[in-house]
Parts: sequence; structure tokens; C-alpha cells
Amino acid sequence: MKDLLFRDDKSLIGANWYKISKKLFVIPFILIFVGLLAIYSLIGTEYSLILLIKHFSYIVISIFVLFFITFLTINDLRRLLNSLSIFFILLLCLVPFLGYEINGATRWINLNFFSIQPSEILKGPIICMFSWFFYLYLKTKKKFYLLINLFIFMIVVTLLLIQPDVGTLFIYLAGFSLILILYLRKIKFFFILGFFGLIFLILAYFFFEHVNLRIDNFIFSENKNIQVSKSLSAIKEGGLFGVGLGEGQLKYSIPESHNDFIFAILIEEFGIIFGLFIGSLYPIFFVIAKKTSNNFSNLFIQNTIFSLCFIMCLQAFINIGSSIDLIPPTGMTLPFISYGGSSMLSYALIFGTVICFSKNEENIGNYTS
Repeated sequence: MKDLLFRDDKSLIGANWYKISKKLFVIPFILIFVGLLAIYSLIGTEYSLILLIKHFSYIVISIFVLFFITFLTINDLRRLLNSLSIFFILLLCLVPFLGYEINGATRWINLNFFSIQPSEILKGPIICMFSWFFYLYLKTKKKFYLLINLFIFMIVVTLLLIQPDVGTLFIYLAGFSLILILYLRKIKFFFILGFFGLIFLILAYFFFEHVNLRIDNFIFSENKNIQVSKSLSAIKEGGLFGVGLGEGQLKYSIPESHNDFIFAILIEEFGIIFGLFIGSLYPIFFVIAKKTSNNFSNLFIQNTIFSLCFIMCLQAFINIGSSIDLIPPTGMTLPFISYGGSSMLSYALIFGTVICFSKNEENIGNYTS
């Protein structure tokens, strides 16, 4: 019987193992381990051991998903992601009817044993779908593919505004804009999209009370958000090397410590140097993936990898920036570290897709179906 890792192995794992860039697995697993430490540290505050058990179960599911999609062929994964996009867009349509409200927003659907946030899981698959239709447009010059992209995008924008979820909508706007620029390669789109982005922020400020409040609190120091103030105090308390695992005090007094401000908790307990290390892992993964994709001539592969890594880094920047008072709080999770099943699954899909698309397949340039 052949060894599973022999190069002539025809099984799903054996046939793909030597095509995968193993170094791309390192960073996701470091982030998972750090997240596990962070959630463990929260036990004994307002959170019980159940939180850690749930988080661990999300990790197991996410690792399975990551490995599963990594070992698919690129074409099979692309088809799967397109199908998932359609499925989660349909779920997103059901959120206003089946969803429940938390902090003034209706984003989650309760499935008895767990809740699901369709807009979160949709991020990776829909970036792949947008990229695929733009790629088909370049190949065929049929404007139908541009129109269908725009149609799908407007549906998602409308559904996110209904919830409302301005933070997640910003991620979608940035991702779609980036893909548009990467494929059409016209500098005028950069300025046009920048203008519309500014208009979007202005309208969000005037039409959404929570956006107005967060921006005002960010700009005017006398109204500084108490969560942000506590976050900054905890970071100062942690210093360069932290106060030790489980010894931080921020987690006892700040709401949403398991997701929104988990970065500040990590710095308080492990120090600023550790925080800089964690923050650097996302762009490092981006650089490694980008260098790997440069070996391929296929534009779809290159642009999809670039776009997925970009939104991953953007979300990490937003979460970290909120914790250090660089930008207003948004309620976004820190990828693969914050608690949350939908967030973990979302980035399992994103990391797994990047790893899969980065592997050396013989038919890398043949995407016609």
C-alpha cells in the first residue's frame, strides 16, 4: 500500500499535499492558538468555561473546513465558493424576517443550537464570485458579466443597509472597489470610487445614529468612548512585556471583551511587543501569498488572492485601530482571534481559499467553465 504522502498518491490529500505551500499554514495556526489563549484568559470574568468550549468547537470546525477546501482542486473550489455565495445571499435575504436584534442591529439568524451571521461568512465566497465575473468579462468582453456583478453587489448593499451593518458594508465596498480597479486598471476608477466612498461615509454619519455617535465620540475627546479609554489604559498598563496571562484587569470592566477589544486584552497581558507581532502576522501572510501568486500567470488567481488578503488585513486593521483609538469603534472581530463561529468560519474559508489558490496545479491557466 502506498504511503499517503508519496508523490504518486492519487487520494484527495496525497494528490494535493506536494502542491500546497506549507508555510501558508503557519500564520493561521498561530492566530488560532493566540485566540485560544485570549478566550481562556476571559474565563472567570462575565464568561464561564462554556465560552472556551464553544470557541474550541468553532476552531475544530474551522480547521476541518480550512483543510477540506485546501485539498480541493482550484476549479472545484471556485465552483463551491460561487455556490456558497448564492446560498448565503439567500440567507442574507432572510435575516430581516428570521433574524434577531442585538444592540440595535438585526444580523444573526438563530438556528437553535447556534446563531449564524450570513454577511460575515459571505465575505470570502462573494469576493471570489466578483473576481470570477470580472475575469469572464475580460475574457469574453460581454457586459453581461459586469451587470450581474453590479446587480449582486447592489442586492448585498441594500440588505446590509436594512440590518444595518455599516462596518461590514464598508468591507464589501472596499473589496468590490479593489477588484474593479485590479481588473479594469484605470486610474479614474480610483478617484471615482474614493469620491463615492466619501459620500457613503457622510450619508452614514447623518442617517445612522450609532455611526454619528461613534464618530462624534472619536473626534471630540470630551465625549471619548469609555470602552476605548479603558482599552488605552490597559495597553499602557501592559507595557512592553505585559502583566501575564490571566492577570489583566480590562476584561473585568469592558463589554464585548471576547471580540471587539480582544487585542487590548492581549497587549495588557502579553505586552506591546507581542501585540506588534500579532498585528504583523496579517500583512506577512499577505506578502507570502502575493509572492506565491506571482508565480502564476492567471489573472483570476492573482487578483482573488490579493483581494482576499486585502480584506483580511483591512478587517484586522479596523479591529486593532479601534482598540488603540486610531479609528472609531466598529464592532468588527479580529480574524481568527476573536470569539465567534461565523467569524471563524468566514476566515477559514478565506485562509483556505488563499492557500488552495496558491498551490501549483498543472492546469492553473485553464479556467473556462
